[in-house]
Amino acid sequence: MEANEIMDRIRSARDHALEQEREERSNIASADTADKQGAASVRLATRQAVREAFDDILGERTDPAQDG
Repeated sequence: MEANEIMDRIRSARDHALEQEREERSNIASADTADKQGAASVRLATRQAVREAFDDILGERTDPAQDG
């Protein structure tokens, strides 16, 4: 596997984590109980950590507030 292909796969995984992060933000906003909101918050923190790690590997920055 070539370096470019590896970086493309990492970028794709990062983009997927970013989309999931946006989804969890929506889940937090629409949660009807504190338990659901808390669970979505934990998932959001995990997605953020994964995305930030991929950003570090790629030397790039993504903004979860921007639409994909």
